[in-house]
Amino acid sequence: MEPETPGMGWSLVVNTAYAAAATVGWPYYLYLLATQRKYRVHLAERWGRVPRFEPGRQRFWVHAISVGEVEAARTFVPALQEAYPEAEIVFSTTTLTGRERAEKRFPGLPVFHFPLDLWPCVASALRRVKPTAVIQVESEWWPNFFFAAARRGIPVVCVNVRLTEHGARGYAHIRPIMRRVFNCCSGIGVQADLYRDRLAALGADPRRIRVTGQMKHDGVTFADTVAGADALAREMGIAPEDSVLVAGSTGPGEEVTLLDAYKRVRRAHPGLRLVIVPRRPESFSATAEAVRQAGLPLFRRSSQLTGTAGVDAEGEPPVILGDTMGELMAWYTLADVVFVGRSLVPIGGSNPMEPGSLAKPMLWGPEMFNFPVEAPAMVAAGAARVVANADDLAAAVADLLTHPEKRRQMGEAARATIRSMQGATARTIALVREILGEGR
Repeated sequence: MEPETPGMGWSLVVNTAYAAAATVGWPYYLYLLATQRKYRVHLAERWGRVPRFEPGRQRFWVHAISVGEVEAARTFVPALQEAYPEAEIVFSTTTLTGRERAEKRFPGLPVFHFPLDLWPCVASALRRVKPTAVIQVESEWWPNFFFAAARRGIPVVCVNVRLTEHGARGYAHIRPIMRRVFNCCSGIGVQADLYRDRLAALGADPRRIRVTGQMKHDGVTFADTVAGADALAREMGIAPEDSVLVAGSTGPGEEVTLLDAYKRVRRAHPGLRLVIVPRRPESFSATAEAVRQAGLPLFRRSSQLTGTAGVDAEGEPPVILGDTMGELMAWYTLADVVFVGRSLVPIGGSNPMEPGSLAKPMLWGPEMFNFPVEAPAMVAAGAARVVANADDLAAAVADLLTHPEKRRQMGEAARATIRSMQGATARTIALVREILGEGR
């Protein structure tokens, strides 16, 4: 579908607003430049001096905001290369961490920073890249960039798009501008029906929108174990006969509920071990203190360099704090039951696909709004249960430890649900082909 080209008056409105914001914000921007390296590196690219590419070749400019969006593109970029083997693919990110991940994930591709959404920067970047099409993954909706691409006849395709309720409320305040930004797109592939509906409510032409699914799910692989899990169990003193509850990617404030439930379950299941793996390193110390305040022995994974996790003088096995990075999937492999963290507090939940791919029965709290499609589907399929407090959590863990067949059935349901959600990459490539046509 052809993009709608907005009148120059809308560019004037956008750039007047930017100028007003810059008048107030320049001192702060200079402060950030002076004090934070991430704002200084690749500064020329941010101002539009991206690498210059030769004209006359079919070229896709793929943009991903940060690390999460780069991972969403993990299956898409190879599929795009297969679909258009003669085309050149160049890649941009907004954040430095995203750039570093993209350089590792796609070592053969040119990677650069996305320009600031100022008219000279955007114009310079488009002149230098000379893209046949721009494909944005989980899009950033920058008015100047979208308007400039539309005026130059460059198709913009936004894929794997999600729009949170909070984001939709914010965009509603500038709906006239956002309607024109959305309709500069030749096509928008969204992860789920509710995102399509939110975009349409903000003025996006429904004919431009296609529900294609979440491409991250296509990168999920299924295995019964991961490398390093057996060694991890030995080092942490977890015996084959032990039952293990792993609380993964937890958020601040969840430890008290977890520890309360754990103490209750251990009365009937003394072989239960608890592993808590906080989402962020800055939570490690607070989690350790919560374990001590609960009167329980503690062993930190990072302390394994000087010993192994044994029992205390009274024979009580320690709560294990997973305070190292990159081992979450190994911890999940050891679990009999998984609690998916950041779900008892209003943070939105953590990724249920990781333990689900290992066929683990899952429990989580009521705050899984970051996964508005996946979480309800898992619960409906019987792959997960929702727990609201320590009483619910203790009862659910005890029930699953008592009934191994329930655990097996929940694990199988988790894998079946994930498989039913795969295929988004192929649908997204089909959308790109449809928009661009084979002749481009």
